Amino acid sequence: MGERADDATDTPTEASADASSVSVSSDAHCELLCFLQNKSMLMSFDQLVKLCADFYTRDEVVAARQLLEQHLPGVRLARRQGGSAARATVEDLLKHILNPNVKLPAFYATSMNRLPPVDATHCDVSAILKEMQALRAEVRASADLREEVCRLTNELKVVRCELNELRDNLALSQPADSLLALSEVQWPQLSTGSTDGDNVNTRAQSTVPVGKSFATHVQQMAAKPDAVKTKSVSKPVVGKSKDLKLKSVVTTRAVDLFVSRLHPSTVGSELRDCVESVAGLSKIAVVEIKCDKLKPRVEGLYSSFHVCIRVDAVELSRAVELFMSPESWPCGIFVKRYYKPKNGESRQ
Repeated sequence: MGERADDATDTPTEASADASSVSVSSDAHCELLCFLQNKSMLMSFDQLVKLCADFYTRDEVVAARQLLEQHLPGVRLARRQGGSAARATVEDLLKHILNPNVKLPAFYATSMNRLPPVDATHCDVSAILKEMQALRAEVRASADLREEVCRLTNELKVVRCELNELRDNLALSQPADSLLALSEVQWPQLSTGSTDGDNVNTRAQSTVPVGKSFATHVQQMAAKPDAVKTKSVSKPVVGKSKDLKLKSVVTTRAVDLFVSRLHPSTVGSELRDCVESVAGLSKIAVVEIKCDKLKPRVEGLYSSFHVCIRVDAVELSRAVELFMSPESWPCGIFVKRYYKPKNGESRQ
């Protein structure tokens, strides 16, 4: 298959004589078949198949196969499938074109753009012109990209200079500890060869004394007590005075509990009395107590309640600690925090 296609056919002189004797048919328009007929005497079989399979589209190869079948009565070419279907179909077309027992018309081409260039002696000048135009467009795009990179580089230099100025300004308003931590940061250095870059670099270094590093400058400022002023931040407070002239808004918080393993005959009033007695011993003012009986998993074996104890917001932490203590409940009763479900179902 790697041998030249003309080895399996007649000599070029005899082939030219045969081609000149073949008439051109009106339905023989196909660039692919025209290219195969003309270049089969100049190129090897494998090179010609690879060139056509890479250059022509799948639709063009299928159209060439259908046209060739019209000139081969009683012959049906195989329908190739898979990723190499185009290459296999081109091989079938070339085999029938090189078959000396098959009489085919001289196929012709109307679009020179669909004839791939072979070498320097058989190339298309229009194809070369298109390649040159594409290369020129890429060169222009590269030049525009280079200008954009230069512009971004200059902007980055300006941003770095502004960052250095901001660092120096913060040195006058931050505490000494912050300045020492800031001095350990490795700030980027500017290195440019242009005149504008030198001016910007000089402006950025003008705020730091010559011959002194930034860390030394910070340590000298920290040694002066009046050089750095620490800004105090006041925290919010909550009043505790018992002054009766002013009254605050009463805010309450709820302590939700799940109380289970109670006797089946237990009622909400009994549970409410138990909570009130425990809160009274600890001197916690209870605003409201709600006891809702829950449906147990096993009826008649035990009872469970959702107990909502509403207390003053100031007493919330004490109330949670009190009602979650084992000493606050009779022996054998199961108590834990109760979280209200979001989907309407009971969840403990």
